[in-house]
Amino acid sequence: MPVRAVDRALAIMEALKEDVQGLSELSRRTNLSKATLLRMLSTLIKYGFVSYNQETRKYDLGIKLLKLGMTVSERLDIRQVAYPYLTHIWNISEETVYLNIRNGNERLCVDCLNGKKSVRVVAYAGHSSPLHVAASGKAILAFLDQNEIEDYLKNVRFQKIAPGTITDVDTLRDNLAKVLEQGYATSFEERMPDAKGASAPIRDISGQVMASISITVPNSRTDGEFALYIRLVTEAAKDISRKLGYSRQ
Repeated sequence: MPVRAVDRALAIMEALKEDVQGLSELSRRTNLSKATLLRMLSTLIKYGFVSYNQETRKYDLGIKLLKLGMTVSERLDIRQVAYPYLTHIWNISEETVYLNIRNGNERLCVDCLNGKKSVRVVAYAGHSSPLHVAASGKAILAFLDQNEIEDYLKNVRFQKIAPGTITDVDTLRDNLAKVLEQGYATSFEERMPDAKGASAPIRDISGQVMASISITVPNSRTDGEFALYIRLVTEAAKDISRKLGYSRQ
C-alpha cells in the first residue's frame, strides 16, 4: 500500500478516536474528499479497523483495534516499562524507589533500587504488606472499584506494625478518600519507624490500577525534598500508564 494511503488510513482512525462520525463530518476532519473516504473506509471496514452502523449511518473504530491493543498490552512486562522511570527517579533523588503490583489483598514489591545515600531506607523485591499499610499499597487500594474496597474493609485485620500504622476503618476511609482526591498516596511511619513515603497509581490499557511506583525516605528529608519526590512518582506513574496503553489522563 502506498505511504500516502497509509497516512490517510491513520488520519481516519485518529479522527474516529474522538467520536463516531458520519461521512460529511469525517471528510471535514480529515480534509479528504467523500469519494476518497469511501474507498478508504471500505478497506478499513473489510479488515475490521472501522465499523459502520447502517441505522445511524455513522462510522466508528473497529474491534480489530481493541484486539491489537490487548495483544500489545499482554506483551508488555511492567518491570521493563517501569525500569527506566525507576532509574530516573533514583538518579535524581538518590533515594530508595520501587515498583509494586497487587497480589490479592497485599501489595508486592517486584523491583527496587535502594538509595545511594548513607542514611537511607532499604527495600527489596519480594516484600509484601497489606494494601492499607503505607503509601505503596494505598496508591492501589484507593483506586479499586468501590465494591472491592468495601469487601477489603470488611475483611481487613488491623495490626499496628509501626508508630503511624492505620488501625481503624474510619481513619482508613478518610485517608483513601484523600488519596483518591489528590491522585497519589503518602505515608508517615506506617510500615516502618523513621520513614515516610509517596506512591502513585499505574493504570493498564483499560484504566484499571494494576501497580504503583513508590519512593521511601528517612523522616529527616525536608518538606521541599519530599514535595519533589511526590512530583517525580506521580509524573512517572502517568508516563508508565501511557506506555501501557492508558490514554485518559
